[in-house]
Amino acid sequence: MKLPHILSVLLILLSATSLQVSAADTKPVVPVQNVSVQSTMQEIGYQVGDVARQTIIIRTPEGYVLDETSLPNIGKSAASIELRDAQWSAQNTGNETVHTIILDWQIFRVMQETRAYKLKSLDLQFRLADKVLIAHVKPAQMSVASILPTAMKKLTAETNADVLPKARNTQALIKTLIMALLGLLISSLYFAWRFDWLPAKLTALFSAPKPFRRAYRDIQSLKKNADASTQLSHAMRALRRACDATAGTTLSAERVALLFNGNDQLTAKRTEIESFYAGSERAFFAGGVSDLTMEQLKQLSRQLMLLEAK
Repeated sequence: MKLPHILSVLLILLSATSLQVSAADTKPVVPVQNVSVQSTMQEIGYQVGDVARQTIIIRTPEGYVLDETSLPNIGKSAASIELRDAQWSAQNTGNETVHTIILDWQIFRVMQETRAYKLKSLDLQFRLADKVLIAHVKPAQMSVASILPTAMKKLTAETNADVLPKARNTQALIKTLIMALLGLLISSLYFAWRFDWLPAKLTALFSAPKPFRRAYRDIQSLKKNADASTQLSHAMRALRRACDATAGTTLSAERVALLFNGNDQLTAKRTEIESFYAGSERAFFAGGVSDLTMEQLKQLSRQLMLLEAK
């Protein structure tokens, strides 16, 4: 027998063998007419994050069992929806088995307009011994509101421009804000100057300090730099110089009334000023000990500084 004839015979034998193996491995499929499929799900009233429950009831001949591998995997998405949970059960009724499958789908992404989303169709398999039955479930759909859009489309000619917010004229608000900031800055500078919070070198650029303001600064510097034994006498001299400069003449305890001529704002502290002059003259001219303290002199000079600024 020639070689080509031998090869032909071998090919025929191999083909017959493969057909037998294929016939043995193939499982018969029951016609779809033996399956009843019912799928229900609420179609409207969803927003992002909501869970939609799909209930599928399938009736098969008695004895068929759901093939779990034909169910979609947990977390598998369909467009903007993913499967979060799947449950199933079966109950024999007469000569058929009723399969109840519950699928929970969660919405995780919506557009800016209300639209309907379709789920994927399902081909669920049921097995009985070497038989396979396939139930086709049509795709369900749900309408999702766009209250909280998680994805926005670019503005195009087809987009309704009426939904865009109207531009607001903010020029008046900006002018008001600028004026308010300027007012705050000016008032802050005024109070800082009035209470002598600004550096002396800065205020000297605009005007020379008034007598009691200078005395207040000198007394403050004495508390930091001067010797403790001479602080009180230097402080009294600084305050007396301020009184002399304000009155325009040299004052004494007997002439202190001249200070209030033309300086009515200082009258509120007349008693304190007269007491200061009496105590300072006892210390300077009578060799006595003054009962005045550095804190008293500082407070008096500060009070007179605020009065002279009026």
